[in-house]
Amino acid sequence: AEPVTIIKETPKWRRHFYLKTNLAGLGLGIANLGIEYDLCKHLSLAIPVYYSAWDYFRPTLKFRTLSAQPELRFWFSKKNSGFFLGGHFGYGWYNFAFDGDYRYQDKDGETPAIGGGLSLGGRVALSKNRRWFMEFAAGGGMYELEYDTFYNVPNGKQTATTVERYWGVDNVSINLVCRF
Repeated sequence: AEPVTIIKETPKWRRHFYLKTNLAGLGLGIANLGIEYDLCKHLSLAIPVYYSAWDYFRPTLKFRTLSAQPELRFWFSKKNSGFFLGGHFGYGWYNFAFDGDYRYQDKDGETPAIGGGLSLGGRVALSKNRRWFMEFAAGGGMYELEYDTFYNVPNGKQTATTVERYWGVDNVSINLVCRF
């Protein structure tokens, strides 16, 4: 009798779609929702959107924004999990005050911050069926800013218009992720 050869099939790689929310953003009162899609082995595209339109307990303390930060991610694992390195583009309108003397807003409410940078992060499974994950990431980059400065009182007078380049942290996320 001839020996029987057993060929074990390896599971095929599959694309996944992810829905996520940044718990750090929610903790600051910033509504957010993100999607991510596996483009191929090692690559995915993530697009988070953030929105906040309220004051924190008083009109002199606020962080209002409508922004998005699309990111192309390179995963070190073929399964697009574990650790990643990302390159992102950022675009956002803002109006914020930290209870000091001044409030800052993108110029005329029509000149969003534009820039981008790099991030590092990772994703770990929370459930045995690998449907739920936690994702941690931090990034930094450069943004072109043109903003107006106002006295930080209701209907405060504009005091200056500034054009500058920001270099620094532009992303901190602790995402709860559901995979489809």
